[in-house]
Amino acid sequence: MYYVIQVKTGKEQQAIDDILKNKPDDASFDVFAPYRKSLRKYKGVMKEVVERCFPGYIFVETNDVQRLFKQLYFTPGFQRLLGREAETENFVPLDKDESRMIDILYSASSNRITEISNIEVREGEMIRVLDGPLAGLETQIKKVDLHKRTVTVEYMMCGRLVTSNVGINIVTNIINK
Repeated sequence: MYYVIQVKTGKEQQAIDDILKNKPDDASFDVFAPYRKSLRKYKGVMKEVVERCFPGYIFVETNDVQRLFKQLYFTPGFQRLLGREAETENFVPLDKDESRMIDILYSASSNRITEISNIEVREGEMIRVLDGPLAGLETQIKKVDLHKRTVTVEYMMCGRLVTSNVGINIVTNIINK
């Protein structure tokens, strides 16, 4: 189960290091801050850059939330564990659909970095995803910015509608005649 933790913005990696440094040997935590790859043009040359997706937030995958909370209590920079229900004092993990989006966009096999998706663009039509993490998520794409080479994906997380920008590579640009 995934839990979202708010930390000081810019101190995400320090918080991850502090959690892992003090983690008991028998504890099972996968702590990460998701990143995305995108293409940027610098001095006329396209370069691949890596950017943080959610500044001020880190994610933890664990089945032992009580042990996680005890660990966080002694972590400098920890602000709060999101999803707390005031009436029950429980911490709520991301639900099944939210966890699926984390697994798709920020999979452990890709070191929690969203890869660039290859797309095909047809004039007057929607884009077609050829491969990459956006494959199968076409209905959740809300905005396409061909100039910046990003698409905005919209999904629910912690009961809120959030957006993530995902880098794209335009493989073909077919103009209908």
